[in-house]
Amino acid sequence: MKKLPMILLLIAPYAIYFLCDRTNIDFAIGLYIYAAILIFNMVYAFLMPKLNFNGKQLLFWNLLIKLCNIPLVVIIIFVVLITSLIGGRAMSNIVLSVILIAFAGCYMLQLSSAMFGISGFLWLYRHGSLTKKDVALCTAAQLIPITDVLGSVVCYFMFRKYGQSSEKASPVFDDD
Repeated sequence: MKKLPMILLLIAPYAIYFLCDRTNIDFAIGLYIYAAILIFNMVYAFLMPKLNFNGKQLLFWNLLIKLCNIPLVVIIIFVVLITSLIGGRAMSNIVLSVILIAFAGCYMLQLSSAMFGISGFLWLYRHGSLTKKDVALCTAAQLIPITDVLGSVVCYFMFRKYGQSSEKASPVFDDD
């Protein structure tokens, strides 16, 4: 039951699209529902350590959510590209606005999944596996587009052995 919000986050965009498409509901309603799910999961990511999730599990969900969002981001970019190309001169005044809205939507997806990574880094910091500087660097990597997915893969595999227990471990990044 504790994993239900993350599973919902994984399937929500595709399920909402399918539901809105099949029932002829306005897509704006689906977007509002999905935005509410994203905001809930952003908060839930920081509550997960209190529900006995460890650093490894938090970084795993960060990685999984980011990987599942890749098709959605590609679809958003594809729709904006095709709309801009088909619209031609008629859309020349609003192309920049459409691109900015698409970028904001993609960044909202990135930000919602990055919260799981940040929560995982804070768990690792509290258990002595990371320094403040390491947390800041890892957090910055989670917030930069494109590097967030690569950073999630690297962080999960780099920190997976440190997230399994709360025993003290040496910092992963050495200042030497």
